[in-house]
Amino acid sequence: MFLLPDRLVLSPSDLRAATECEYALLRELDRRLGRLERQDPEPDPMQSRLTELGREHEQEELRRLRSAHPGQGAVVHLSLPAHDETGLTAARDRTLAALADPTVEVVAQGTVYDGSFVGHIDFLERTPGGWLISDTKLARSATVAALLQVAAYAAALDEAGVALAPVARLVLGSGVHEDFRLAEIVPVYRTRRARLDALVAARLAADTPLVWAAEDIMACGRCEVCAVALEEHDDLLLVAGVWGPTRRRLIEAGVRTRRELARRSEPVPDLREGVLERLSAQARLQLEQIDSGGPLRHEVVDPALLALLPNRSDGDIFFDFEGDPMWMERGDPSWGLEYLFGVVEVDEVASGGDPAFRAFWAHDRVQERQALVDFIGYLADRRRRWPDLHVYHYAAYEPSALLRLAARHGVCEDDVDQLLRDGVFVDLYSVVRGSIRISDRSYSLKKVEALYRGERDKDGVSEGAASIVAYHEAVAARVAGRLDEEAERLDEIRRYNEDDCRSTYQLREWLLAQTKAHGVLPEVVSEPFTPSGQRLALMRVEERLRDLVAGVRPGDRTPEQRVLALVASSVLFHAREDKPTWQRHFERLRTPIRDWRRGDETVLLVRDAEVGADWAMTRPGQRTPRRTLRLSGEPLGSAPLRPGRTYKSVYAVPAPAAMSPSPGHLYCVSSGTISVVGIVDEVVGTHRLRQHVTVEETAPGGEPHDAMPVALVEVDAMRTDSIDAALAEIGEQLLESHPALPARSAIDVLLRCPPRLRSGGPLPAVADGTDGYIDAISAALLDMDDSYVAVQGPPGTGKTYVGGRVIARLVRDHRWKVAVCSQSHKAIENILDSVIDAGLPAEQVAKHTRETSEPRWTDLDKADHLRRFVTELAEADPDAGYVVGGTVWDLTNTRRIDRGQLDLVVIDEAGQYSLAKTLAASVAGARLLLLGDPAQLPQVSTGSHPDPVDASALGWLLPEDPAEGRTLPAARGYFLERTWRLHPALAEPVSELAYDGELHAEASVTAARSLDGVEPGLHLRIVEHRDNSTSSPEEADEVVGLVESLVGRTWHDPSERDADGSHVGPRPLRPTDIVVITAYNNQVHLLRRVLDEAGWDEVPVGTVDKFQGQEAAVAILSMAASSHGNVTRGIGFLLDRNRLNVATSRGQFAAYIVRSDVLTDFAPRSTRDMVALGAFLRLCDQARRD
Repeated sequence: MFLLPDRLVLSPSDLRAATECEYALLRELDRRLGRLERQDPEPDPMQSRLTELGREHEQEELRRLRSAHPGQGAVVHLSLPAHDETGLTAARDRTLAALADPTVEVVAQGTVYDGSFVGHIDFLERTPGGWLISDTKLARSATVAALLQVAAYAAALDEAGVALAPVARLVLGSGVHEDFRLAEIVPVYRTRRARLDALVAARLAADTPLVWAAEDIMACGRCEVCAVALEEHDDLLLVAGVWGPTRRRLIEAGVRTRRELARRSEPVPDLREGVLERLSAQARLQLEQIDSGGPLRHEVVDPALLALLPNRSDGDIFFDFEGDPMWMERGDPSWGLEYLFGVVEVDEVASGGDPAFRAFWAHDRVQERQALVDFIGYLADRRRRWPDLHVYHYAAYEPSALLRLAARHGVCEDDVDQLLRDGVFVDLYSVVRGSIRISDRSYSLKKVEALYRGERDKDGVSEGAASIVAYHEAVAARVAGRLDEEAERLDEIRRYNEDDCRSTYQLREWLLAQTKAHGVLPEVVSEPFTPSGQRLALMRVEERLRDLVAGVRPGDRTPEQRVLALVASSVLFHAREDKPTWQRHFERLRTPIRDWRRGDETVLLVRDAEVGADWAMTRPGQRTPRRTLRLSGEPLGSAPLRPGRTYKSVYAVPAPAAMSPSPGHLYCVSSGTISVVGIVDEVVGTHRLRQHVTVEETAPGGEPHDAMPVALVEVDAMRTDSIDAALAEIGEQLLESHPALPARSAIDVLLRCPPRLRSGGPLPAVADGTDGYIDAISAALLDMDDSYVAVQGPPGTGKTYVGGRVIARLVRDHRWKVAVCSQSHKAIENILDSVIDAGLPAEQVAKHTRETSEPRWTDLDKADHLRRFVTELAEADPDAGYVVGGTVWDLTNTRRIDRGQLDLVVIDEAGQYSLAKTLAASVAGARLLLLGDPAQLPQVSTGSHPDPVDASALGWLLPEDPAEGRTLPAARGYFLERTWRLHPALAEPVSELAYDGELHAEASVTAARSLDGVEPGLHLRIVEHRDNSTSSPEEADEVVGLVESLVGRTWHDPSERDADGSHVGPRPLRPTDIVVITAYNNQVHLLRRVLDEAGWDEVPVGTVDKFQGQEAAVAILSMAASSHGNVTRGIGFLLDRNRLNVATSRGQFAAYIVRSDVLTDFAPRSTRDMVALGAFLRLCDQARRD
């Protein structure tokens, strides 16, 4: 920012500053206005160096553009203007003149200026679609600040009438060019610019400097400006363990300062039991040190947790990573590089030697894989010599990163699992945080080490962020050939990492001294684990496949090599999918319950427990004593307990005699089971869900006890032996055929190649008429032997109708043998219904029914009768075709279906069906028909995989870069572009949100619908509320009001028919004609309660997934969360494009979005969140504001 005589002029850097901390930006404005003392910034050599490197990067791009546009005068390089009105206006005019010159192809350093905002654009390049804004950034990945900058340029140029390309480009320091759609980033810029203008206007109108904790001013609490204010005001954020939501609750209870918290003893509403007591004690200890002026103080608050410390071993090592979370490599979708694995060994310490440092370096993905292999091999060698060794680290990053790396590279996964299972890793942060209280607001290693060592050397790299910057400098120096500078930077990083490892060792020694003083017993090492024979066989297949692409970076792989990598990653797909659930489960058992982290698993924290009926043998044939418990508690996360489900009970250590806790665990899981008999849900406090459950528990090992569980958990994993075997078979086939690839339908999908037709041509064109798609898809399948056809069917486009008629035609006319597969039984049975509707006799259609009460097909008693059905049909007519329905478990189970038995495997909901499962299902037949919509709810994946085998099959066939399109390319299949569900006014925003504007309403049907007094399309209801996280009473009341205003209005749908097929005609809108959708279970419970209380118990309510595939006249979406700061699962979850698409496209006539007035008032922290926010803002802009 800078001041002209009559006004303030802002720039993109001010947008960035406001995004990071509004308080700091406005205090700087106060300084510029003379309200605060001017402070000259300290020279920052590192920043100066980065600026220099940025200029070099920009010049390199300029040279590239000159080479690409060699014509005389094609590249115009403009000079930067003086910062006065005349200079800025002239520079803007020169820029616009250059853009209007037809001979100019590139403009460098163009200026945009609107009188209050100025920016200088690195490059504008002429393209057929308009001028492409291109900005160079030294960073290896895109940032929110960079996107706001190019969006600002786009908005200014658009205002000036310049025709722009639909995307803006960032030229990153990695050499990657990354494009972003202007339609999705400019809306965010406009909201942030409006926010900045309002903040600045208010500050200019003020007479005094901005005060701390001013209402509605975002303060980061971390920057230097905030740090000063925190100290000046004795803010609650100075207390370790106090974060934003806790601070708000304390302030609402009248506790505003650290000293007030230290004195507080009365309860604070909505603070969990024990939290206030712990925070008050923390505040008191911090103040005692401040008041005395002495060194760091400590208290041992829970000696029992010191039991997590094992005895010393000469083989112990002390481990620390250095990594860059934003590192990316071309062709690799994963983020982050662990560039240094550092360890300190203490082998020689007992004999008087010094700890020794060892480093494992990695500068790309290939080296990272090798560093992991070397490190795990190094650990294995040491464990053979010292079986009792442990790996000490500070905080959970190190084991988590090893798990992520092992999954990313597909190596050492069982080795890392075994290290964790054996309790080899010891997190000293958990020990410190659980057992010791220190007199500092931070429990970082740098702060804690004041207990046992002096201050560190401040020269060179002295903290983690500086390590990343130094590594960036080292990489840039290497690229430029300055190898001495690279070596110097890497040595600084090495010394910093070694110091961290040594400090971790010294902390362990200090903690052991505390342990000795409290008489804690050492931990015992667990028994070794040996993988099963099947697991070893799968590992060997994956390893052999991965060896074929070893040393080739993901971005450099050929399509064939990418297939090898994908198949390799598929072999252990299910093991990796299950792993995070088990990891979180065992992490909870090692962690104090107050520190359990929220997840997607079902966990009930038990607050109150009583015995309803004691242990007894009450039923004939009962083998184990049972008892009834009445428990009350709160779900940890978004998944509450459900009736009729079976859970496990968790007990605190020391546990009942029949239970065997693992070493270092604070809790153990009973071998008995918990069956839920009854549940009563209650909304308490600030809309939190409390569950009162009655359960029946079986005695572990048949031995009754008097203990009460502290939690109930759901830990379950489905067996996937047949699927894993099928994937291994495909892997073996690839190994046998290498270097050629086998001709298989699923391999073509992995290759992303167009379907292979015998005729050698493209897919058949779609003719006009109602059967156009049916004819084209059928013809394509008949013209292939072993390939695929993909069909993307957005909501209401008749995907199930088309699929059912294609299947029926192939079976009836060509005697094909077909299986229908999907993730859900309901989806499979919907397709079978469509096949029956198309006229195929029920005798030729079969499935073991799960979801349909009165199936119209042949209902098998159990899935194993599939083979009997096929056999009996063949005995009656050897050439008869048929359709069978089943999941991938059925299609890979050779007791039910032989390998290659089918002519066609149809996968419905293929937009939510993983590549790995698609690959497995393909073993049952020659061809694949993929039906679905990847713009619906995404495939639920919890695992981390070396390659994207968790991507959906249809999603994989979309363009790799979303900026290039979000619909299925015509070369790979068919996009059903006509919807019979959505009114044109609703289809338009849905189409632009999810389908690049290519989805259109069948107006002859949908435009004829009407609802008296209501306009068709998208509506927005803004509701004022604050501090709501996963439920909002204000939005619930608004939904009730909406329902009341809609029900009874005259609804007319000319296409609606009653049971006998006759037209219904106009009628009152019923409660069942409305669906109410939300993202959170807590809001579902609240909405259900208030709707029931208002007499609207027939209105369906549920989360988004409940309504996928359904429709209603009106859909209402309640966002629930008040603001970005209140969102529990990340703003990306709440604003997910697919979820918004599913919710709004349930409505035939209208869809309502009910949201907080401040939900979008935030600065995104990631480019992914920025794009999500931009899409949501655009959607809201297209809605009617009622």
